[in-house]
Parts: sequence; structure tokens; C-alpha cells
Amino acid sequence: MSRIYLDYAAATPLSPSAWMAMEPFLLNEYGNPSSLHLEGVRARRALDKAHAVVAECIGAHADEIIFTSGATESINLAIFGALKAGAIKGKHVVTIATEHAAVLNVFRAAGADVTLVPVDEYGRVLIADVVEAIRNNTVLISLMMVNNEIGVVQDIHEIGKAVDAWRKSNGAVYPLLHTDASQAPNYLVVDVEKLHVDLLTLSSPKVYGPKGMGALYIRRNSPWESVFSGGKQEGGRRPGTENVAGAVGFASALLETVKMRERESSRVFALREQFIEGLIAIEGVKLNGDRIHRVANNVNVSCAGIDAEELVLRLDAAGIAASTGSACGHGDEPSHALLALGLPLDDVRSSIRFSLGRLTTKEEIEKTISTVQEIIAAMR
Repeated sequence: MSRIYLDYAAATPLSPSAWMAMEPFLLNEYGNPSSLHLEGVRARRALDKAHAVVAECIGAHADEIIFTSGATESINLAIFGALKAGAIKGKHVVTIATEHAAVLNVFRAAGADVTLVPVDEYGRVLIADVVEAIRNNTVLISLMMVNNEIGVVQDIHEIGKAVDAWRKSNGAVYPLLHTDASQAPNYLVVDVEKLHVDLLTLSSPKVYGPKGMGALYIRRNSPWESVFSGGKQEGGRRPGTENVAGAVGFASALLETVKMRERESSRVFALREQFIEGLIAIEGVKLNGDRIHRVANNVNVSCAGIDAEELVLRLDAAGIAASTGSACGHGDEPSHALLALGLPLDDVRSSIRFSLGRLTTKEEIEKTISTVQEIIAAMR
């Protein structure tokens, strides 16, 4: 039985071109990039090129990129590094009620004074509400560019401009602005200058790159301090022998993603709209989150009277992979992002996320719609 994979927001398959770029560094080019011999020099050149490629993809400079083990580490580095540098200023931070658990949990671990800005019923935050939350001791604002559960896109460009304006009017360096852009590059332009961000998180396995890789962008001259002790790798900001193969694969995948973005975004958007129409035509099914300000590949729906976990398991048995939400969720705990929209608990517990990708076809969407309809009818 040929399976249908609709969980691209959780993980994407490795791009063949990324694998080809990585293969030499997994088999033959095994030098340590800190070594002075020829093998080390070749590894260093490959790593430097990977920094440059990732930087080019987001409109940054190569020395502003730190390779990490993934988005969660990047978020940790961004937050702890900003709070460490701004310790004298304070520990007040601002985020939104639908923010990723990685950010919320790091704030909690850091003992930060958190202001949670509410979102509307569609998952969007008002720029004025973000600015209003800024205090004189605010060190950091962290807002997801694209929500991983409901696919809602926040206007980071306008928020960034507003934060810049606040800093200028107050003659302040703070607050810094961080965005987790992990879900964005496949379908949206990610340009750090246009976004006006100081820190930005990227995830390799969300862009058809290898797992266990990510990157953190840190704007030049931003007040940020390393939280690790050790060697001088990654400009002294993240010690430890670098994962050259992972960096090369990530860079290759991200570059391919940028080149494919416009064409793939248009194709997937058309499939998503067909998918949404087919699902909401089923009795008791409704879309969660803003339909217009939404990333091209995300479909999150509530199915009245249905246990979402059972639906996911029945779909899996039928050969369709979907999800009840974030892969970083907490088991039976209801989604905080969906609760933040003001949805009743029953709707939250009946919500399922489908996320499309490069291999998704029209036939797969049609098959999934009919299968969902059949399973819901059987469950009811």
C-alpha cells in the first residue's frame, strides 16, 4: 500500500541534492575544520561556504550565522544569550499566546518576566499590542514568523519596523527582536533586513535538510553573549567540533528551497485550498486559524464530536500520516495555541493538522478527503 505523507510541518524527507552534497563529508572528507593540515583546510572551506550560502539565503552576512543542532538549540542560544547580555537591563520579555513551546519553556527556564500578548480568534496579533507590552526593562521580543500548528503568519516585517521605531524614539538598544522562522522558508521570503530582526532561528529538517541541524542568525553588533564555554568554533559563540556534513547538507537544502519557493508555494497553495474546501464540506468540520494570513501548506481543522488522536491513528492505519499538532507537544495536554484562539476544549481535542509538501499530489488530497469523511462517519 502506497502511503500518503501529510506531516511536513513535523519533518521533511531529505532532499537528494542535500544528500549528494553531504556524502563526501560522511565518507571521505573527514577532517576537523580546526586542523591545519590539508584535510582540515578542505573541511574549513566547506564549512565557510555553508555559512555563506545560508547567509545569502536570508540576506545576512556569513559571520552572522551560527550552525546549531536544531531549532530548539538556536532558540535557547538566542534567548539565553540575549538575557545574559542584557542582565543589567532586566529580564522582561514579550511573546504571544500561540508561541512555540520551545520559546515558552526557555523563558520559564531562564526565570524571565514574561508578558504574553493575546491573539485574535484567527491567531493574529495586533502590532499595537506588541508595542504596548514593551517596558523600559524589556530585553527581548520573540514571535514566531509562522505558527507550526495552525500555520498563521505574523507580520514580522511591520512588527520589526515598530520595534525599531520604539528603540529610536527611546534612544534604546533594547528590546531585541527574535523570530523563529523554522516553518517559513519553503513558502515565504525570509530576509533579515526586511524583517528588521536581530535574531532568527532556522531548522534544517523543515527545509528538506538533515535532522540534527539548525542555524541562528545574530545581527552584527547586537548585544548577545555566548552561553557556552569551550573552544573558539563558530566565532567563539558555539564551541565544539562542527558538523561539517550536516552544515553542507543544510546549506544545500536551504538554497534549493529558496530557488523552488515561488513555484512550489503556488502549487501547494492550490492543493491546500482544494483540501480545505473538501474538509469543511464534511459536517462538523471547521478550519482553525486565519485562512488568508496562512502559510501555503497548513490545514488545521476541528472535527466536532471526534477524538483527534483516534482519527490520526485510524488515518495511519489507512495509510495516511497526519498529526494532532506540534511534534513538540505534551501528550494529552491540549494545545495552548488552539486554546489561545478561544476555541472550546472539545474543539481543541478534536483538532487535526495536515501539512503538505513537495511530494503531495492532487490525487493524494482527493484520497485523503474521502478517507477522512469515511472515518468520521464511522466514528460517529
